[in-house]
Amino acid sequence: MLPIDLDVTRSVRAYMASCMNGPEFSLERVHGGLCDAVWYSPKDRRALRALCDQHPQEFTRWLYERERDGRYTGLIMVWPAGYSTPIHDHAGLWGIEMVLQGTLGVEDYELTTDERGEAQPRFVGTTLLEEGQSCAFRGTAGHAHRCTNLSARRAAVTLHVYGGLLETYCNFDPALGGRYVAAPTIARIDGSLGATRVRSA
Repeated sequence: MLPIDLDVTRSVRAYMASCMNGPEFSLERVHGGLCDAVWYSPKDRRALRALCDQHPQEFTRWLYERERDGRYTGLIMVWPAGYSTPIHDHAGLWGIEMVLQGTLGVEDYELTTDERGEAQPRFVGTTLLEEGQSCAFRGTAGHAHRCTNLSARRAAVTLHVYGGLLETYCNFDPALGGRYVAAPTIARIDGSLGATRVRSA
């Protein structure tokens, strides 16, 4: 665990506790209130800039929350300049992604079944997320996306909340003839930040 205690992760923990313990969960309500609930301080910006500098060429994923009941997990991701993920799903989990530093392009895909019975991503559209902006997805079986740090010079930092334990998912790797092959992938965690702990409801 890195000794980085962030205001932003503390504020997200408190906000998510109120949302998850409410009478009825609503992804729209959670997403709608997240931006107002988050406090991303100058101290946080300095701390995460130092984290970017430690791994300037690597895409890294840092756990800041894992609820004991498995209802959600929280991650900070650091994106090197120009980095793009493969097209990937989220194993059926809902998610919220917020940009803390930089600019992210999010390409959305619909997964359709081809004549072989294999899932194939079909491009739907792109969302541009600047600092402080976020997007949400339901994580249905037909959803996938690809994210790209749009800066060729600077790292980006994003905050993620997932509706469960995202331990494995599928990348969709390009193959011959414009096809894609689903590749089961382990959701790597590079480390933990701050006061990360298993929490009960």
